[in-house]
Amino acid sequence: MKNSRLLFDKCIDTTYDTQASIVCRYRYALRFEMAEEEDFRYKELLKETSMREGARILPLFIYKGVEIHILDETSLMHTKTIKSIDGCITIAKCKLKGYDRVVFESGGNTGTALTEYGQRAGLETFFFIPEENVYLLDSRVFAPERAHLISVKEPRLVKRAAHLFEISNGVKHIPQTAWRYEASKFRGFFILEHLLEGKKFDWIAQTISAAFGPIGIYLVLTDFVDETGCLPRFLGIQQEANCPMYNAWKSKKTIIEPPEVNSTAQLLSKVMYDIKPHTYGTYKDLTDILVTTNGDLTTINHSEFADFLDKNLDGKNNILDLLRDNGIDITIIDGAVVEKTGLMTLAGTVKEIDNGNIDRGSKVLCCLTSGISKADGKSKPEYRIPSLESMVKDYTRRVFDNDGNG
Repeated sequence: MKNSRLLFDKCIDTTYDTQASIVCRYRYALRFEMAEEEDFRYKELLKETSMREGARILPLFIYKGVEIHILDETSLMHTKTIKSIDGCITIAKCKLKGYDRVVFESGGNTGTALTEYGQRAGLETFFFIPEENVYLLDSRVFAPERAHLISVKEPRLVKRAAHLFEISNGVKHIPQTAWRYEASKFRGFFILEHLLEGKKFDWIAQTISAAFGPIGIYLVLTDFVDETGCLPRFLGIQQEANCPMYNAWKSKKTIIEPPEVNSTAQLLSKVMYDIKPHTYGTYKDLTDILVTTNGDLTTINHSEFADFLDKNLDGKNNILDLLRDNGIDITIIDGAVVEKTGLMTLAGTVKEIDNGNIDRGSKVLCCLTSGISKADGKSKPEYRIPSLESMVKDYTRRVFDNDGNG
């Protein structure tokens, strides 16, 4: 669609509140790469696959003269993470294309969303996850007979195992890269609606891996910059133990060197285990955003994150207290935050304020993409893959013997 506020306003389906589903609310704002009849069918499917993909923006605290607002993408999401949006969109695409069996890999959040949304739509799902991350899951999600959970011993082999399964068995691998961008555009439209109402932000901050999120958001905001009169600077945060995008950006390299990560136990955000996120081809788009907005990347390590949790941010409260007061009760098990990715955004923002890189008087929108967890520690993988060789010999044979296709 053209970057017209009038057209955008007409495309908003006001029967859907933003706290119910930003996918359904803004689905008419996107014209998808398909025939008109197919486009209509897809948008109807989005209503069918939607469960809850809600979001809200609220002021949280003022720190050293900087206003911190959050884009809450955890408390109003069906799966309690931003990946509910991906689940809704991806499964609608699968229904449109007639996919019945799908495979995907994830550190936890995306796989949970694709499984839940896929099961509700009647698909058979195969979810590959690093073995060490299984405890982050909710076992109830994998109770259905057609919801398969497969653990892989080595994190570096998870993506390869999923793709090998796809090639060997003709099961469709999801989601496509373009679908991830589309999912993030819905977030962009939500932010855009706020900007068009006169609300302004100097920065948008988010924890990133491949950076699908900011790329989709800024595709929308850039198109409407004449309407909003502003294009917020972007601050991306990566965990220090796995920060290939940060390292490339700071060293001004175009060839990204993956770090050595042999175990997710060493990671602050265990769901962000992928050491080669650049293989999705997103790095150039990310750097374009950083250059265009005069943005930057930073990192957070375990020590900095722990200090942030203890920090008095508004004169009397720490971050967990502030979020709880606003209806966001971050999940803590055995004294530790379970899902840290969303909080890393806030930690990175405070770090950059302390470092003098965000000016007093600025307004920052921090994307809280997760924080509430349904993990019960009871999930048990249907299969375990110690190596790719064993997968070829054993796992594939057993799956198809069991369903009569062997």
